[in-house]
Amino acid sequence: MSISERIFDLLQKQKKSQGALSTALGIRQATVSSWKTKGTTPAADLLEKIAEFFGVSVDYLVTGKEYAPSPSQTVNQGIFGDRNHNNTVTINGNVPLEVSEIEGELLKVCASLDIRRKNALLTYAYKLENEMSEG
Repeated sequence: MSISERIFDLLQKQKKSQGALSTALGIRQATVSSWKTKGTTPAADLLEKIAEFFGVSVDYLVTGKEYAPSPSQTVNQGIFGDRNHNNTVTINGNVPLEVSEIEGELLKVCASLDIRRKNALLTYAYKLENEMSEG
C-alpha cells in the first residue's frame, strides 16, 4: 500500500473528509484529491502534519507499521490529578498516590502530548528503566 493509499484509507476509517485534511495542512483540496486521482505522493514536508492529523506516526504513513508497546509495557491512559491536592494522583480510580514535584510536572507535560508523542515518551522511559536495572 502506498502513502497516498494509506492516507485515503485513514480518511475512510476515521470518517474524515479531504476538505478537513486540506484545511489542516493549509493546502488546496485539489492537491489532496490529486494524491488519489493521479497517484501522486504528498510532499515530504507534509508527512508530519498528515501523521498528526490522523494521530499516527510518519513511520506508519511510509511503512504501514505503527509502534505499539508490548502488553507488559502498556500503560493505562486513565491518570487524573486530584484537584484538592497538587501532589496526588489517582490512577484508574485506585487509592491516591503521592507524587514528587517533578513527577507532577512530567504528568502535566504528558497530558499535553498527542498519542504518538506519548508513545515515544513511554518508550524512552522504558529504555531508561532498563538501563537503570542493568547498570
